[in-house]
Amino acid sequence: MHKWDSFLWTADEWFITYSLPPGNLSGVKLFAIGHTVELYLKAANTMLTNDIDRAINFGHNLKAIWDDCKKDSKFMPSFVFRDSVFNRYFLSESEAKCLDKADLLHYLENQEFYIVAKYLSDLKYLGAPLKSVKGAFSFGYVHQHPYWIKFLRELRDYIGHPNETRQDIIAHHLQEGDLPKQSTQYLKELYT
Repeated sequence: MHKWDSFLWTADEWFITYSLPPGNLSGVKLFAIGHTVELYLKAANTMLTNDIDRAINFGHNLKAIWDDCKKDSKFMPSFVFRDSVFNRYFLSESEAKCLDKADLLHYLENQEFYIVAKYLSDLKYLGAPLKSVKGAFSFGYVHQHPYWIKFLRELRDYIGHPNETRQDIIAHHLQEGDLPKQSTQYLKELYT
């Protein structure tokens, strides 16, 4: 029988993948961080509901998983999803300009989170026709963004990962010293 922590090994592996050079692989890196977030959210959701099938049935819908987890007031209080931002087509500069000042600032501070949450199923197709995006688009991207360290630290703390009863794949690879220096420096930030 699978439990909520069944997602953690692969979530850790996706985050390691995100951390690896080269950083200019925007579609691959956003796809990796999106799946990192998806699996950690599914772990949190399963922990909350005790129903792994329910979490799996959310598919790639990070917004729905997020909203379901947010029913617990203790879930990631430092982070919010604003419907007023999420419901916009924010890959268009003209749409982004329509956001009020507070929403625009919030979007810019959380841009990669909104991109992976809204377009996760499209990210593997960058450069080809996308499922949900028609026409030209643009977005900002920062490899090894410090945002993800803060985000994942809070999410991992919420679910109690790591602890002494579960292997932390990220810590394992850091201890083995088998990651490039750039990745090692970035991933160590999770533990500071």
